[in-house]
Amino acid sequence: MQQTEKYWNLINRIVLIAVIVMAGVGVVLAFTPKVRQLRDYQGRNDALRQRIEITVAAEQELKNKQRRFQSDPRFVEKVAHEVGYARSDETIFHFPEETGER
Repeated sequence: MQQTEKYWNLINRIVLIAVIVMAGVGVVLAFTPKVRQLRDYQGRNDALRQRIEITVAAEQELKNKQRRFQSDPRFVEKVAHEVGYARSDETIFHFPEETGER
């Protein structure tokens, strides 16, 4: 009778270990897609934060230019010359760009 009881105890232990292992595997399989999804979200969050930083820097640059347009006449004249405007007493010379072929 004791021999039978030993076998049942051994079988119970093996079954318990198998159930614990299967539960562990089930938990891992259940959370693996969520971990992957979290990594994707974190990567997307980082990319969006970089875009925000770039946009904020561009906005700051535009605000600085706007401030200079309102307060710096030399800056206004420089920008006007860059886009092709000139005073009535000025002559504009356009030089063709060199292509490097001769």
